[in-house]
Amino acid sequence: MQNNTASSATKANHQTVKMMNPMNYIGTANAKLAKHFWIRYGTEDSNTSVAVPTILAQKLKNAGVDVNYKLQWGTGHAGDYDMQAMFKWAEKITK
Repeated sequence: MQNNTASSATKANHQTVKMMNPMNYIGTANAKLAKHFWIRYGTEDSNTSVAVPTILAQKLKNAGVDVNYKLQWGTGHAGDYDMQAMFKWAEKITK
């Protein structure tokens, strides 16, 4: 807010911001986690740091859930990373 140039801007509510961050809840009594997570991150994604999904994956693992996490080398923020592998994984965990 110190460097904000919009005259009508307001600071976001602290509780709302806290609720938007899953890191505040993973591993606590307030979180009911899925048993399995599929996380892919493109190493050329410019939307966020590679640290974000890496830390998320590790926190989920520490909470005792199955995490399938991989980096997609040379890939940007595309989203459809190795769909065939994801379908095989989904079939495996649902049997």
